[in-house]
Amino acid sequence: MAEREIKYRGLKTFQIFNGETNSVWIYGFYLKRGTYGDPGPQAHIFVYENGYEGYRVEAETIGQFTGLLDKDGREIYEDDIISFDDGNIGIVEFTRGCFVVKCGKDNVTRSLYEIHKWSNVKILGNRFENPELLVGRTVSQKKIDDPQTIHMYEPVAYKRSE
Repeated sequence: MAEREIKYRGLKTFQIFNGETNSVWIYGFYLKRGTYGDPGPQAHIFVYENGYEGYRVEAETIGQFTGLLDKDGREIYEDDIISFDDGNIGIVEFTRGCFVVKCGKDNVTRSLYEIHKWSNVKILGNRFENPELLVGRTVSQKKIDDPQTIHMYEPVAYKRSE
């Protein structure tokens, strides 16, 4: 069996001195654990840098690495918004044991690995930092004639299914 890298990312938000908030992505392995004084288990991303460092992250932002890279060599994660050669866009999700891309108001679903074979995929952003990419933008006016082709009509706001 081939070994693959399993890692996650999560968004850590913190307040800086002047009262503003700042966010940074933490990459590593995921663990849900409690610490002294916490009301219950918290989501943490651990990073190995001269020993293990754990960072509490926002649980809803945790996404797994798909094992694939976009055309610019950037790692593709769950919840990334990606575009294809034809200009259509979709969002990466993990459903029924595999990574898929959901597109359009009908949430047309295709395997990310199949799409990655025939299209140069580019990461545009993610649903947490760039929600405007999912709302009110018409990318293509084509009809879905070929079930193997993904077309985007009017993206709607994405809500993560629990």
